[in-house]
Amino acid sequence: MPSLTRLAAAVAVAAVVGVTVSSCSALGLGGLGSDEKSWEFDRYGDAPKAGTRSFVLDAWVPSDAVDIRAVARREVPEEAVLTFHSAASLADTTGCAVLEPVTAAPPLSPEWLPESRPTAGWSCGDWTVVADDGTIWAWRG
Repeated sequence: MPSLTRLAAAVAVAAVVGVTVSSCSALGLGGLGSDEKSWEFDRYGDAPKAGTRSFVLDAWVPSDAVDIRAVARREVPEEAVLTFHSAASLADTTGCAVLEPVTAAPPLSPEWLPESRPTAGWSCGDWTVVADDGTIWAWRG
């Protein structure tokens, strides 16, 4: 028969775990079970461009890219959304073709992705890319 002390300790641990999990969910921190993973890099040089990591910048991303943010599904990393700022024109980027109208919808909706986006953009590999005044948004999947 468990002692009263062990029973009280088990109840206390269960209460702390319950409060912690519900607090993370209420604060929008993703908590346990979140199916999305996010990355942030200050500039192009900080982000991986090759390798086996779960996130790497594709070759079409300009080398002057800053304030890079990305979100991808944990189970399906091909479903991803990316944003960054750049002064470069994607029209001159190898591997990108003009896409008008943009019909593909982003598979994810991070808080930084605007609901209203440009209707013309580029197809860069498997990414759909749009830009407005130096801010680029891209998605695939």
